[in-house]
Amino acid sequence: MGVRLHERTTALITVAVVVTLIVAILIAVSRASGPGRDARAYPADRGTISLTGALARSHLVVPDCLTHDLGYAVPGPSHDLYLQVNGNESCMDRFLGLNRLAEQDAPLVLPDWAVDGRAAALGWTIDAQGGLVLYTAAPAPDHHIDALVHALSDGSAVTAYVRAT
Repeated sequence: MGVRLHERTTALITVAVVVTLIVAILIAVSRASGPGRDARAYPADRGTISLTGALARSHLVVPDCLTHDLGYAVPGPSHDLYLQVNGNESCMDRFLGLNRLAEQDAPLVLPDWAVDGRAAALGWTIDAQGGLVLYTAAPAPDHHIDALVHALSDGSAVTAYVRAT
């Protein structure tokens, strides 16, 4: 009788461990790709804050004309927002104006985040020789925005790589 009880106990413990592992896997998958995850978020995004919340905290405004083609991440505990927006020239001009981003004088010096691996971790390829222009703003104390803007020569497509702290 004691042997059967031990076998049943071992079997129950094994089943409990397997069920726990399955539940943990399902929770992890649902957090990574579930209905609550914004499809515009990069995989590096921690999912701790919505895009709306991150924009508000960063004092950053994205016009409606840019909201359909963007990607973003708040990848670390510092709550820095990384944002890529794509649009036409007039829409990008609106974005720059709404955020009071000012063009920085040449020669272009790329910000640390553009060259130290943070941009690459998001899948961004930033080339200093690629016709980039740096815009910056400080919308509030302890907040800073850098936008690296790349435009096609005909102005038909413009991409901005943005970091807001």
